[in-house]
Amino acid sequence: MNPVAIISLAITFLQLNAGQSAEAKKIIKEALDVVQSLGKALKDKKITMAEKKALVKELKEFSAVTIKALDSLIIPE
Repeated sequence: MNPVAIISLAITFLQLNAGQSAEAKKIIKEALDVVQSLGKALKDKKITMAEKKALVKELKEFSAVTIKALDSLIIPE
């Protein structure tokens, strides 16, 4: 990854985090972990069983955090 892309990603991450609730920040963090894990797995265009397990783990963590955040929402009637 080139330096400009890294700086752009950092700025995007900061903009997404600005003014977000704690739950939203956790969701964003877990989503980035999923993307990072997927990027590592697809680097050689092949997914090994270890990479698959790591990706599944990240997806489960993302799902758990997202479901917890959605369950805590209060919808007025």
